[in-house]
Amino acid sequence: MSRRIASAGLVIAGMVALSVLWSCSTRKLMVTEMTDLMETGAGAFETDDDLGMLQQALPAHIKLLEALLASDPQNERLLILLARLYGSYAFLFIEGRLERFQLTGSPPAAGGETPAELKDKALRYYGRGVDYALAALQIRHPRATESLYQVTSSASFVQSLQRPDLAAIFWYGFNLSGLVNHSRDSVAAIARAHLIEKAMQRVIELQPDFYYGSAHLVLMMYYASRSPMMGGNLARAQGHYDQLKHLNGDKLLLTDLYYARTVVVQQQNRRLFEETLTAVAGSTDTEARFRLFNRVARDRALVYLSAADRLFEDS
Repeated sequence: MSRRIASAGLVIAGMVALSVLWSCSTRKLMVTEMTDLMETGAGAFETDDDLGMLQQALPAHIKLLEALLASDPQNERLLILLARLYGSYAFLFIEGRLERFQLTGSPPAAGGETPAELKDKALRYYGRGVDYALAALQIRHPRATESLYQVTSSASFVQSLQRPDLAAIFWYGFNLSGLVNHSRDSVAAIARAHLIEKAMQRVIELQPDFYYGSAHLVLMMYYASRSPMMGGNLARAQGHYDQLKHLNGDKLLLTDLYYARTVVVQQQNRRLFEETLTAVAGSTDTEARFRLFNRVARDRALVYLSAADRLFEDS
């Protein structure tokens, strides 16, 4: 009798184990399929220039990804997607409004967010992007955070990264760039700025055209927006601009937009600034892969042009 009970117990235990394994397997399969779909969707967003629709749609996609991540916390692809979408949302929909307030003094619309609220939101979203990118790096490199935050090990750690780490280190650097840019009064944030340079240089070494060569864009802005004492270098910024033009020609308008906003403003060449941004604002290029970025560039070019008197000392 006891043997029959024991056998029955084993059968039941086996069925429970199979049920759990099946459930886990089914859940993982679902997460994989949804991740495939969301990766495709992230690329599709960039071919649409309806900013209002995208601003409403992206938060729901982010929350869905976070729900999926709860079922598979070590899913590197989900972590990278979240780093990408948080950084993209902050760049596309928070930066533009915040900069408009800062440059033109335009008051927020009735019921709209104040500049302080927008800055807090930018910091929060870029911060989450940094955290998710770090979590992705730590899957392959368990000591990634520790290695990056120690000055003695950060350079060698970044140099040790290889092609499988490319997306994680790019989105880490991209989000960190946004975070540092909005934390200029934070000593802790400024102390991490060198990691932007290291991360993006490694991306370029591994694959110069990754994400349309955007590491060059980040470094152009990095070198042009800092004083020489803090690592700024207009010659280097110009070199990254030239590389972007070599990779994309005149098709990616963000290249000329931020060249004018950073390098040309530092040079205090108002004529080139206005010529460049007028060309960006008037561009009719509709290449699908750059449609969203170019819509953003055209809109921001008009804001920058309207703020020329503030940006040029001899105005």
